[in-house]
Amino acid sequence: MLESSVCPSVASQSVDLPSTEPADLLVTGIGGATPKAASVLSQALDMPVETVVDALYRAPARLLAGLPAADAAHLAGVIRTLGVEVAVTPAGPAPARAPAVDLAGELIDLDAADAVGQALGRFLGIEPDVALDLLLTPPGVILGNVTEATVRALEAALPAGAVRLTASRPDTAGFALFASGLSPLQVGILRPRLPAGAEIAAGGSATVFDLTRGEADGLWRRLKAPEQVRIIDQAFLRFSIELVAAPPEAAEALETLAGVPVDDYDLLRQALPVPIEAGVAFADLEDRMAAYEAANLHVRAELETFAHQALDILSAPAALLAEFGLAGPMARPASCRP
Repeated sequence: MLESSVCPSVASQSVDLPSTEPADLLVTGIGGATPKAASVLSQALDMPVETVVDALYRAPARLLAGLPAADAAHLAGVIRTLGVEVAVTPAGPAPARAPAVDLAGELIDLDAADAVGQALGRFLGIEPDVALDLLLTPPGVILGNVTEATVRALEAALPAGAVRLTASRPDTAGFALFASGLSPLQVGILRPRLPAGAEIAAGGSATVFDLTRGEADGLWRRLKAPEQVRIIDQAFLRFSIELVAAPPEAAEALETLAGVPVDDYDLLRQALPVPIEAGVAFADLEDRMAAYEAANLHVRAELETFAHQALDILSAPAALLAEFGLAGPMARPASCRP
């Protein structure tokens, strides 16, 4: 989670002011409101809906300034009935805008998928199945250009422990470029911009990490290949770590690092290479791999964010298969990885 950028004076409860004293009405968080609240407030306050949306999802923000304190307090009470978190403060400068973040999520409790879809759909104002698809489509970006107050509100709205949320500031984040099927012209554009050691594979494929937002946007514009190029915030990437070589004496080290029981070590060595960690964030990957190498356990990282997954249905009742549009046991597609 990002460090809090909400100052105490904004995050606190409304202050008591003389009824005629000028006051500001601040949005401190979207709270339990739905996107419909923006439309309701826009019409009621005769304000552009874009202004209201910005205040709700990029809180803390000033919604109205210089109202008589009594009017501000009354209006705050009405707005709270929509679920929006607001505060009345003495009139003054608008609060500093908090850094904007993009937000991605990972479903970690599959049994809670339906409940997650319901909660996320309500928060985003979309159908539950659409919301769940959004979460399950790598890299699972569900919100953009919001503040930490909105992240906290969504976290509170979701079933506890069901979703892992990752917030990242795009202005300071590193970005990764994934390209495939580039034309010779596009290869010529990309090649001089590759960092040392990076290469373009046969067929025009390349992966470049640690780009700034400006560098990533520049390459996107120059390559002009939306079907062939993806640019992803590295904070949202996940990797698996595979053990490829292990000496006989490293059993205890592997148990410490990855939780593999010492009694299973010899059997695991016979099955190399094998995955020993999953869901490792990009920011943690270098340190994790260094820890294994320091223990003389040789590993490699595999990007799992966009990896194909396959499900083998060996047998099932015909009626159940029909519900999913299947006529019989399903073979693994050749293009998918187990």
